[in-house]
Amino acid sequence: MNFFFDQHTLDAIQEGRFSFAYGLNPLLVLVFAAVLVALVWFLYRQTTRTLTPGWKTLLITLRSLVLILLLVCLLRPVITTEQVVPQESYLAVLVDDSQSMSIADLGGSQTRAAAVSDLLYGDDGIIEPLGESFQVRTFRFDKSTQRISEPGALTAAGTASSIDQALQYVDDQLSGLALGGLVLITDGADNGGVDPVARAQGFGARQIPVFTVGVGQENIPQDVGIVDVSAAKTVLEGSVFNVNVAVSNQGFEGRQVELSILDGEDVVATRQVVLGQDNSTQRVDLELTPERQEAIVYRLQVAEQEGEIVLQNNSYSFLVDNTEKPPLDILYVDGHPRNEYKFIRRAVEGDSSLRLATYLQTGPGKFYRQGIDTPLELSSGFPETIEELYKYEAIILGDISKEFFSEEQLTMIQDFVAERGGGLLVAGMMDDQFVDTTLADILPVTLVSSNLLPQTLQGGITRGSHPTGELFVPQLTDAGEYSELLRLHSEDAENLRLWRELPQLQGVYVTGRAKPGATVLLEHPLLQFQNQLLPMIATQRYGSGRSMSITSASTWRWQMMMPVADQSHERIWRQMLRWLSVSALERVTVTFDREFYHVGDEVTVTATVRDINFVPDNNASVWVHLSDPEGGIYDAAMEWNIDEDGVYRASFEVQSEGVFDVLVDVASAAGEADRSDTEKNTAFVVTPSLREFSAAGRDTGLLERIAAASGGRYYNLDQSGQLATDITYTPNAYSREVQEDLWDSPLLLALLILMLCADWMARRLKGLS
Repeated sequence: MNFFFDQHTLDAIQEGRFSFAYGLNPLLVLVFAAVLVALVWFLYRQTTRTLTPGWKTLLITLRSLVLILLLVCLLRPVITTEQVVPQESYLAVLVDDSQSMSIADLGGSQTRAAAVSDLLYGDDGIIEPLGESFQVRTFRFDKSTQRISEPGALTAAGTASSIDQALQYVDDQLSGLALGGLVLITDGADNGGVDPVARAQGFGARQIPVFTVGVGQENIPQDVGIVDVSAAKTVLEGSVFNVNVAVSNQGFEGRQVELSILDGEDVVATRQVVLGQDNSTQRVDLELTPERQEAIVYRLQVAEQEGEIVLQNNSYSFLVDNTEKPPLDILYVDGHPRNEYKFIRRAVEGDSSLRLATYLQTGPGKFYRQGIDTPLELSSGFPETIEELYKYEAIILGDISKEFFSEEQLTMIQDFVAERGGGLLVAGMMDDQFVDTTLADILPVTLVSSNLLPQTLQGGITRGSHPTGELFVPQLTDAGEYSELLRLHSEDAENLRLWRELPQLQGVYVTGRAKPGATVLLEHPLLQFQNQLLPMIATQRYGSGRSMSITSASTWRWQMMMPVADQSHERIWRQMLRWLSVSALERVTVTFDREFYHVGDEVTVTATVRDINFVPDNNASVWVHLSDPEGGIYDAAMEWNIDEDGVYRASFEVQSEGVFDVLVDVASAAGEADRSDTEKNTAFVVTPSLREFSAAGRDTGLLERIAAASGGRYYNLDQSGQLATDITYTPNAYSREVQEDLWDSPLLLALLILMLCADWMARRLKGLS
């Protein structure tokens, strides 16, 4: 029947949308037809010449069909269809113009964008036939939408895709007009963060169907790409840090590829990676040390593989802020000269990111200061005011008695960690007087009076050959093996080998068990308390800050018993002190709403401002000064967020790639004379986008759901030739009922003549009249 009727006519017949003249019921027409067949059969019971059953059946069939066709034509059947009235309604055509449309995954290495251009404006393009029925309005979209009037406006350069935003834009722009439908042409790679199906349902409720056309391959057959990069945005001079990379793979299972980090044209880190199963993502770490003090944009690159279609996701840029920063100030108090004190100071020497101000008791009433900034620093001993103590980011306590501190000073230490966000390290013996004090609350281990310890654990270090005073090889816990504090090498096997080569420690200060919220990184291999190996190094969060305990005074052996060139002791101590210090809150803290940005993104800068006592300041005047890569300057006042104490925000849109320098300047209502800590310099980077090339296959499921929710239909690109006709006959809010005669068809007349001729020839062949 497709030869006689087009698809919309067949659909109408199948759906029962047809009728006959004079109001005849179709069942009655079937009865008439049956009567005609019966009459023909009756008249052919006897013929003037003898016929075989086959010939008789053929003649009955031909004559019956001729009479039925005549009956149908006499009864004038019609179908009722829904059609648009030409030029009385509007049709919106939405074309995806994002970067994923530049992928050449179609036949003949044709890009998706080129295929869409042919679909719209080619020799058999749909814009012209659609224009015969609708007033067509064409729009391009990526993360925003604009109306276009010519093919040259499509550039496939958008850095994001938001179908929901595009549907909303068209709805807003054509509101009040007779919108009869939408055509959405896209690969479905939506990354706008909002499900467009809900908006499609809104169109469907208003009888505005959305017809979706899917472009591109549903599955990219061969691709290896970078999905995500995680790295420290800000590092201290000389720091070694890991760059964590997520690598996806399709079609290259088991292949070895090279992953590299480049600084300009120089390769600064590289690693061979064996790709996992197809359609999987694996995470890989590369170790990196910035080589100069500035904001460095590194380029991460995975080697191109033969047969890859999408190459844009093989490289990615990220920023590491290695600009010169003030050193982290650490206060170290020890009760007597000892090897541990001397070697801790040596470990920090030469590290410009750390300043160790030490206060060492050398005898009764005698103290020695080192590393001080001014003659007055620590001149009266341990700080007695919050203002003095809060100048430091971390505190180290060595072998010191409780009598050294007043109750007020112990409370200040607690506030220093909990409120200031500072770090506290206890790296010495804690006498029984500290039990049940505020200091005991901060530590990651419980303090137990020595007389409550088992005999084998009491006073070992001072009693010669005692279990707690013997040599031992400490063992890393699972957490310690992967902790950034104790890492000696980025490779797991090499890290463990280096730890096994470290000299033994001697002696352990016995405390109680690790607290429930603590993390034990290093423990004694044999000695236990209450069925738990004695913790040697443990950490925990406490309020806004951190605390750590080291229960041995012999880590100096890791330097003294090793070759002079070995840096294991220095590395471990520097890593621990940096970790301890970086949690300390600053007077001005600046954060961004994302780690990386792309051209056209909105950047939100958030500044958290605290007064001299580190209390959130709601009365400051805060300005942000922005310098873009092209030398442009942008200044704006930051607005206080009324829902968050001390929090100020400003937003702006970035239009170029590169490093943007940011200065946040705070003028406190208190009018402080020293404003050195009320300015904050930082930076962010605008990079080429990866999101359009991650999971870049056609999302057929999403496009089918959009079409179904709105009452439209989904088409693959090779099915879109039927689109213009289907839209014309799909019911919408502005379509009208149209009746079409089925009997008034040249093809039906030709069929009738053909069957009459066949009937006549068959009768003549058999000698019938």
